[in-house]
Amino acid sequence: MRIGAWPTTALRLLAVGFALIVQGVTLTRSYILPTLEQVWDLRKSPPWYRAAALENGVEFAGYISFLRAQVPEDGRVVLPPWQWQETVAHVGFMQYFLFPRELHNCGLDEVPACTLRASGRNTFIVALPDFPPRELAEQAKRFISYQDGMGVFVPK
Repeated sequence: MRIGAWPTTALRLLAVGFALIVQGVTLTRSYILPTLEQVWDLRKSPPWYRAAALENGVEFAGYISFLRAQVPEDGRVVLPPWQWQETVAHVGFMQYFLFPRELHNCGLDEVPACTLRASGRNTFIVALPDFPPRELAEQAKRFISYQDGMGVFVPK
């Protein structure tokens, strides 16, 4: 080691150590603590609600809670086509949240026909701002609003 190299190395190590401490404090305050608080607040919620809130936020979890309250467990639920809104349109994903209800998708090119077919007394249609066509769904269903154009069409 040459003379004078130690102070330079020590300063570099001190700078790196300081940067790591600042990064650790920032990460803890901006991400770790808020996430822990959110998880702690959800600890007494049902598993489906916790999963919905952690995966897609509390707004999505609220909508799932609304759907579970409106659709009986033996109900059939018609979801929008897969391409429209992946979260709500994905049968496998939504099955976890709405089990044991029976779920079906409308095909992308058959939305009007699918909406008209969903006229059964135990069939419910998930309502998003752009799905289903309101005038067709209202022929056999009654709209119950959740928020922002979202809700569910229930049998009359």
